[in-house]
Amino acid sequence: MNNDILLTRQNKNLLFDFYGGLLTKKQRDVFAMHVIEDCSLSEIGKEFGITPQAVADILRRATAQLDKYEVIIGMVQKFEIQQQSAKDIEVILSKLDNFGIAEVSEHAGEIRALLNLLCHV
Repeated sequence: MNNDILLTRQNKNLLFDFYGGLLTKKQRDVFAMHVIEDCSLSEIGKEFGITPQAVADILRRATAQLDKYEVIIGMVQKFEIQQQSAKDIEVILSKLDNFGIAEVSEHAGEIRALLNLLCHV
């Protein structure tokens, strides 16, 4: 898989994680089978007794709905900013650790503990 496909799949997974509960049950099930379980349209169609074209239509509507939620609410974007900020802070803390000053290292440890809590909430 090339990098663009991986980024698209990752983005779809994040959208589904944040907003999947707002889709209809059928949309959720079809989307999960296709994006998370990597099932083909034919496999999904057989599971639900519908054509691959009907599966594609459901996926298109579900994806549009997830994208709409993200535009309105923006939780995925906020999450990605938070994750990048945590990485940036960790880089700065690593640089501070290299100074070897006990007081700086102590505060760096406190900040890391807070970051850990923030990123795993």
